[in-house]
Amino acid sequence: MNPLLLLLLAVLSYRLLLISDPFSLPLPPTKSWIIRIRALFTFSSTYAKFSLRSRLFLIFRGLVYLTFTPVWIFLWTLDDIIFSNYKEVEIINPVFLVGGFRTGSTSLHRALSLDEERYVSPRFVELAMPFLCLHYFLDFLEMIDSKTGTTFILKIEKKFQQVLGEECMARHPMSFYEAEEDDILHAAWHLTGWYIGTMFPDGEAWIESGQMVESYSVEEQDKMFKFYERSLQKVLYRRGKGRCLLSKSHLIEFMFILERKIPTATFVGTVRNPKDTFVSWYALAQAASYVMGGKWALPVESAARAHLRFWDLFAGAEMKFFGEGVEDKKKKTLVSFKDYIKDQEKTVRRIYKNMGVEISEDFERALKDDAERHANYKAKRGYDNPDLEKDLGVKAKDVEDRMKEYIKKFKL
Repeated sequence: MNPLLLLLLAVLSYRLLLISDPFSLPLPPTKSWIIRIRALFTFSSTYAKFSLRSRLFLIFRGLVYLTFTPVWIFLWTLDDIIFSNYKEVEIINPVFLVGGFRTGSTSLHRALSLDEERYVSPRFVELAMPFLCLHYFLDFLEMIDSKTGTTFILKIEKKFQQVLGEECMARHPMSFYEAEEDDILHAAWHLTGWYIGTMFPDGEAWIESGQMVESYSVEEQDKMFKFYERSLQKVLYRRGKGRCLLSKSHLIEFMFILERKIPTATFVGTVRNPKDTFVSWYALAQAASYVMGGKWALPVESAARAHLRFWDLFAGAEMKFFGEGVEDKKKKTLVSFKDYIKDQEKTVRRIYKNMGVEISEDFERALKDDAERHANYKAKRGYDNPDLEKDLGVKAKDVEDRMKEYIKKFKL
């Protein structure tokens, strides 16, 4: 028998017999498969359905993923065998940033990540490919680059940026070393979360997948959390050095799970009037889903209706999570986009004061050095957003009326 096949069988057998975590931990929950299959093999919907090319592309992509399932389990199990101590790393006093799309959450995340003495944040590759064996291999390539002048890491970064395309990168810049958002992990591996709107152009699948509490059983929620916990333990094991986790996402429903599972967690929410974010998030989702969906995105009318439904659900969950009756005010802080853009340093100081932690001198210097970048926030963004009424057929007043309670509650 082929030695590689023997190795694969041996590792998978080890996982089944000796490792307590679920065998299929990196694989999507059953409900995610049901949502995806139903979307691909039905031809009528509340929203427009795929083009033939897009449908075939997405079916093919799903089959490729299934074909590689033994490889994903193999790599995950290798981590459990070779780096088994990573499971002993505790996620204590983490900070979870969460906000609607285009609310300044990415900029705030990267500003807080400058506090390198206190926090460590996951990077894109750690979320897109959550395997320590791969991460250590990339560390090796990074070391080779530093000693020989080669550009392995730069080439990997450029290739990744090329795949996503210029518009996606202009709207949401990403690089190899920058702090990135957890949505990537959930969407790429468990097919859950609101990021599905950028990866799978089906309105109903997006809306159902985004509701990580409402759409999934308690057992499936537990699986999502365990996979997330293990993936972030790997980051802390390799790069943490005793620091706390600083995480950022748009997974407002997942915050209820994290609050239940990690009692020491602190949450920072970013809020902005949906009228002001609607077109920007719409345009990013359309650009990304066109790339990821086989050169097809939802038609304007369907996409606009799906985004209105998204805001109904997101705003409702956000009001519930950051609403009245919070037992410990230090555990939850709200930041308005307007205040953050006006004065980044003042906003960060308020967050730290609310959490009861000191700003170090090094972090204070880093914030001041970052002031110019913040002052030029998207000044050279390199893209244009559609007009809400002319291009999308959505009246600004209708959005504000629809979000009236949300706008009033968060004083937007």
